[in-house]
Amino acid sequence: HARLKAAAENSGKLVSIVRSEARRIAEERDRSLVIVDGPPGIGRPVIASLTGASLAVIVTEPTVAGEHDLMRVLDLARHFRIPACVCLNKWDLNTEATERIEQAAVSAGAELAGRIRYDRLVTTAQMNGKASVETKAPAAADIRRIWDRVVEAAYKTQGA
Repeated sequence: HARLKAAAENSGKLVSIVRSEARRIAEERDRSLVIVDGPPGIGRPVIASLTGASLAVIVTEPTVAGEHDLMRVLDLARHFRIPACVCLNKWDLNTEATERIEQAAVSAGAELAGRIRYDRLVTTAQMNGKASVETKAPAAADIRRIWDRVVEAAYKTQGA
């Protein structure tokens, strides 16, 4: 890990180092999956996050900015020949945009991993220092379903 100030510039070099260390630890512990959480956008840290990936899981929200960034990351994943899954967070805040974004994602060759509803209990969980999946929040069930789909897609891309 590294300590960065809020909104501080970050290079892909840090992401590359952390990703390499994660792979080393995964091999050491006989783990077949390594998850790299990349930042929003398509800058160097995102490119570094995608380098060597077998699957890109892209989470977006039904906003103009979310749709724009999603399409740019899908183009980047396609450029690197990385299969992609798309998840819509807070999908129910704008159902029209959600449907448009999902159609665009599928047209761009992505699989749909699922939708996570807007749920105030997610914020409550965070305020209590818990992950939403540790609670009975309705969104937790959405996240679990998406996790199952993502794991299935990840193993499919690895040929396992």
